[in-house]
Amino acid sequence: MTSVLRLKNVSKHFGTTKALHDVSFIVKKGEVVGFVGANGAGKTTTISTILGFIAASEGEAVVLGRMVTPATAHRVHGKIGYAAGDMELPPRLTGRQFLQFVLAQTKGNHEAKLTELIAAFKPELNKKIGTLSRGNRQKIALVAAFVTEPELIILDEPTSGLDPVMQEVFLRLVREAQSAGVTIFMSSHYLSEVADVCSRVILMRDGRVIRDLSAKEMLAKSGKAVRVVSGHKTLHPPQGAEDTKLTHENGKTVLSFVSHLEPAKLQVWVAGIKQLEDIEITEYNLEGVFASLYEDEEKAL
Repeated sequence: MTSVLRLKNVSKHFGTTKALHDVSFIVKKGEVVGFVGANGAGKTTTISTILGFIAASEGEAVVLGRMVTPATAHRVHGKIGYAAGDMELPPRLTGRQFLQFVLAQTKGNHEAKLTELIAAFKPELNKKIGTLSRGNRQKIALVAAFVTEPELIILDEPTSGLDPVMQEVFLRLVREAQSAGVTIFMSSHYLSEVADVCSRVILMRDGRVIRDLSAKEMLAKSGKAVRVVSGHKTLHPPQGAEDTKLTHENGKTVLSFVSHLEPAKLQVWVAGIKQLEDIEITEYNLEGVFASLYEDEEKAL
């Protein structure tokens, strides 16, 4: 497959602070790649370098076959869709005026795509953007990223501010874009979002790429976060539980852990709890998966 995005030994210094350290990776045509890491890992700085918003201190970024710098980035911007969480948009334009401005910057007729995206996201288009809620501004930013039917879409925390229904709309559009051969590079804090649409995940930590792995491998590090409250003094976690914490609160025993058990086996364990008073089972958050992957990386050093 053709390389759409390539970073080679990219470093970025802000004064004496080194934000990126020899970042290298390749994204091929048609891939949906998740770009993940804890806050401050260097994700936004990397994306800003890819888009030519800032210059790399060392190394090179090649996008759609062209070297990208702040002076040359305009040559590829017409082929790229971009949206970021809580993205700044022209506050004095209405949503409709802004989207028409975006369309005017590109070749081709994209009115049908605009109609499709407006029907999907239902953004408020007739009010000035500066008066809109964060969710409505994010809808307009996402419509703008997809509407020109670009070759590459770069997304930085794209569903920030969206409700769950709109998050599902976004994921559907990503799948449709991939089916059409579009390449998508997206940062995210949501494990379910990455797992749903990404086949590959690049993990950042302290400005470095520390893992480049399949989404399936990352999901193997996830699981369910379980919290159980019992009136019994003794409470033991199931075999294989991770991050186990046992406390006593108001005369109750509280056990929290991460489970990788199959649902049926977890149900059997729950059935054996004496004096069960409460149980909460939720998705293990992405930060927890990061911690597990970081720990694996440290053990490998």
